[in-house]
Amino acid sequence: MARRFSFFSGDKRISVSAIILVIFGSLMIASAEMGESAGDASYLTSVIIKQFIFVVVGLIAYYVLLKMRVYRLRMFLFYAGYLGILFLLILCRAFGQINGAYAWIQIGGGVTLQPSEFAKVFMIGYGAKLFGVDRKDKNINSFLTFGLCTLLYFFVIVFIQHDFGSGIVLFVICYCMMLIPNYPQIRKYQRYMTLLIFVALAGMAVLLSDPFTEFLKAHSDNYMIGRFLAAADPFLYQYDNGYHLIMSLVSFANGGIFGLGYGNSIHKYMNFPNPSNDFILPVIVEELGIVGFVLFIFVYGMMLYPLISMSLKTKYLSTKIVTLGVFVYFAVHFILNVGGVSGLVPLTGVPLLMISSGGSSLMASLASLGLAQSEIERNLKLENENNIGQV
Repeated sequence: MARRFSFFSGDKRISVSAIILVIFGSLMIASAEMGESAGDASYLTSVIIKQFIFVVVGLIAYYVLLKMRVYRLRMFLFYAGYLGILFLLILCRAFGQINGAYAWIQIGGGVTLQPSEFAKVFMIGYGAKLFGVDRKDKNINSFLTFGLCTLLYFFVIVFIQHDFGSGIVLFVICYCMMLIPNYPQIRKYQRYMTLLIFVALAGMAVLLSDPFTEFLKAHSDNYMIGRFLAAADPFLYQYDNGYHLIMSLVSFANGGIFGLGYGNSIHKYMNFPNPSNDFILPVIVEELGIVGFVLFIFVYGMMLYPLISMSLKTKYLSTKIVTLGVFVYFAVHFILNVGGVSGLVPLTGVPLLMISSGGSSLMASLASLGLAQSEIERNLKLENENNIGQV
């Protein structure tokens, strides 16, 4: 029998949801960019063409990684990949700032590359390989190596690129992955890491308390502190850091139950600095209403649920690491983006994966789903073989 390997291998809920979200995201980007085009049809056409190219390249990456098996790749490929991405992260410093960060390589023609997006996906595959996929020599060295590699990427992204949002996302992904391996040599460190999670949550509670925000007001001229204070009470900073957040909340209210209709958002024309990226959710809600938002959440959940479900039930380490890593990748982006534009967390500039504009984030997110589908397909195949062997 010929080997079955289609685009819909793995969990079909993931592939179908991904296609729906890509189409939906492309349509919403076209609508949101009307605010930037200012009646220039050629600009809007170029946006649509670039989005189409990004989608095609992203789907190719999805299919290539769908056919790939992490455990079969040689370790030197991961070392080379790690150093290559590290070089690209540092190379970004040679280009100009965009929104206060040196996070992009400017290729030309308005096309940019954001290496930090690919670093997140690479670290998921790197972790699955480094922690000893189908190997017996599992030890603390792999754990420490992965931790040091994570810290180096985090340092470069945050302190050299000045991209705090991407640095936090990468750190959280890798942190969660390091809690998965059940090696006796690392359980002590994992207990400390789990304790740090509770310490961090307690620290967040302190940061959100009134006495601390009052203390920060003395330093509100700092960009990051200003965003934090604006999230706590945007109306105190309605002419400064809180302005765009207030306009986002107004857009939510303006959309109502059924929205103003596709393409009819008002605030995308003047009130958002990046209506197709950071603030695409207010545009969606204003045009499609709460009903559209709920349907979007349903499809997004339908894509993410199989990932967390597989990571919890599989007995294969590589599948567990990859599926959880991809789930955290999407979930953290979702929380930071949706929370940022709704005032629940400070704005970080993190895109809403599969929906926001940005070729790097779209290609990286599709690649991560392909990697997850590859592991899910392998997991299903091994389980079927075991079931046949027991008959």
